[in-house]
Amino acid sequence: MRICRMWLGLMWVLALASEMAFGISLCSYRTPAISLVDADLSFAYQFFDDANTAAIDVSTGRIDASFTRLRDTESFGFVARLNAQVGLTNFRASSWLGEGETSFRYYVSTELPLFGFGGVYGIAATGQTQLGLEIRSGFGFGRFYDVTPLAKAMTIHRNLRLSKAVKAPLPDTVLQEIARTIGRLAEFDAVTDAVAAIETSIETASGAQLDARSLLMIEDVLAEAGSERYCGWSAQAGVGYELLDPYGGAQGFLVAMSSDLAFAPDPSGQIEGHVSFSGPFDLMNENTLTGSFSYEIQLTNTSDLEVACSFQRVKPAGLTAVTSHMLSGKLLFEVGTADVLLNLNVSRRTGDAGWSVGFSISTAMDLL
Repeated sequence: MRICRMWLGLMWVLALASEMAFGISLCSYRTPAISLVDADLSFAYQFFDDANTAAIDVSTGRIDASFTRLRDTESFGFVARLNAQVGLTNFRASSWLGEGETSFRYYVSTELPLFGFGGVYGIAATGQTQLGLEIRSGFGFGRFYDVTPLAKAMTIHRNLRLSKAVKAPLPDTVLQEIARTIGRLAEFDAVTDAVAAIETSIETASGAQLDARSLLMIEDVLAEAGSERYCGWSAQAGVGYELLDPYGGAQGFLVAMSSDLAFAPDPSGQIEGHVSFSGPFDLMNENTLTGSFSYEIQLTNTSDLEVACSFQRVKPAGLTAVTSHMLSGKLLFEVGTADVLLNLNVSRRTGDAGWSVGFSISTAMDLL
């Protein structure tokens, strides 16, 4: 797991560097409820058959998929999460690594983020004889917050400063006021009414008069989709029952612990992390450890970077532990009229002679 820790450390360095550029922390924003959906799917395949050789020379590919559904209110919460990576050889699945869970939470107090939970957890990996499936319940602590309104307020502020529509930085209190207006967007009869309210806040604080271009920019930021940001953490522990043992072993009760983290260092970036550990009461002899971390950041208006790491360690009773690692990095940027995508994938499983490395570069261009 050393290379995964190094990748995670790089993500935190980039995140902290981004946060230092702002005087206000996104994670300081609070909302009474959060409802977010995020889904990603990518596919890559390479095929080459040289007529001078007897067999197909190259026929490999990869599928990556992730899904997160998060709902958190003052009294209850819901989480659905899936991460999967599938390696392909000759158009067939040759390796895979995945986990998913669905759980419901009930907060015992609106003041203290203490909750009871219950849900289902599943795990699949190359070498398992079948899907691992567990039901879990217990107690946890923590909460998540939607900070998208403040992220959009900071984006508006940054764009106004870059265009010199506003000469001096706006106070943090004004940014919070703009964020509250954005958070109440559904209460306005039209987006233009929300834009007018934001315009009033900015002009009152700065003494500037916003032109039509600035107002159109504000409206575009409000309407922008896919830029959700959220912060928070949770840790939970409880007991469960193994419905399906991944190696065909006996069913039984188990101990389950997990933790989730979300952090938005700035309006352009989002960090997510998840760790889960479970096993029967004899944890040292039989256990399952999984984790996934990702960092997405918009480097510039024309470039995006996404790095991700996932690992899985399954220790069956009386058998040697099997560990799998998968790392990926994607860089998308524009060069003139061309779109360029750099894709790097690294993976390794117990028994492999070394790391499997895949790299691809692709480009597309409009000629007319």
